[in-house]
Amino acid sequence: MESQSAKPIIAALLQPLPVLTQPQARNDLSDESVVRLLVRQFIDLSLDAFNQVLQGKLDQDEAVDGINRQAIALNSVFLGNSGFESVITHPWNTPEQLGAFLKDVVALEYPEDDCVRAMLIHLATQVMHALRLPDEERNEEVEALTLDAADLLLGRAPEDDGEIDIDIDV
Repeated sequence: MESQSAKPIIAALLQPLPVLTQPQARNDLSDESVVRLLVRQFIDLSLDAFNQVLQGKLDQDEAVDGINRQAIALNSVFLGNSGFESVITHPWNTPEQLGAFLKDVVALEYPEDDCVRAMLIHLATQVMHALRLPDEERNEEVEALTLDAADLLLGRAPEDDGEIDIDIDV
């Protein structure tokens, strides 16, 4: 499910990670800080796109396309087929493992090789809804969404009350 334009996006998402988290320039997908940073970058890019639409600087379709390209790129990274040597994957990072987990836990009705992308698109939708909240509540909601998404990508069902905060109702 990787498009040709996904490679530069993946590279851009991974570029700051070696300096911030991995001194050997390796991005280990079992490292919680790496996963959270990737999720947070996706959320920040989504927030920026939504804000540009609200300000009339970007067409809504272009924003959605850009967010989807980012989600496709991260799908490739988290499912272990990005081709980047700087990314350390594990047996978990496959459609049969991570994809099946997301399909089951988040109740996604997508093929296992597309479940990371689908989960991230749903995450972006929740982030868009969070824009309606007052600043302090919005920041808390975005942080909670970030932690929940990172937990899912690490193979942990988010804690709280047993409920998954990433609402998949479309």
